[in-house]
Amino acid sequence: MRTLRNSLIISLSMAIGAVLLALPTLRLPQVMADAYSSHRFPSFGYILDNPVLSITGSGISTNPTSVNGVTTAHVTWVFGTISGTYSGCTVQAKTSYDGINFLNLGSAASVSVTTNAINAWDIYQQAAVTTGVTTTTVSGTAAPGFGQYVEYAFACSSYGTSAPVTITAIYK
Repeated sequence: MRTLRNSLIISLSMAIGAVLLALPTLRLPQVMADAYSSHRFPSFGYILDNPVLSITGSGISTNPTSVNGVTTAHVTWVFGTISGTYSGCTVQAKTSYDGINFLNLGSAASVSVTTNAINAWDIYQQAAVTTGVTTTTVSGTAAPGFGQYVEYAFACSSYGTSAPVTITAIYK
């Protein structure tokens, strides 16, 4: 009886051990740097954001998108049928570390606001220096990299009456 019980315990222990070994190992996302540039990219897939804006006579901002862990954004603004004339238009990427206060992320991108215009650009967070510690310049208006959220602020020097735009932002 004792031998049978010991055999069952050993068999059960081995079965539990095999199941535990078969489970995937829990790993946190890692940020890697490629060998040919100073740009970093996370090891998890991507975040896709597709807001649609209807610009009518004044500046507008997109709703914030959660982008924890990203270091790259591939952004496309595709305008529909434009009414009126838009000139001197820019899109400023902004980021936030707290979801309330937003800082500029890079420089404003000049965009063409005409019927069926396609505007595409990339935003890259630079990798840290490999030796020593680097401190960025303190700023109340510009962020050194991506925070928890990203939004885009659209502004022009002169506005028409209507500019629908479909935005695609792919974050890595």
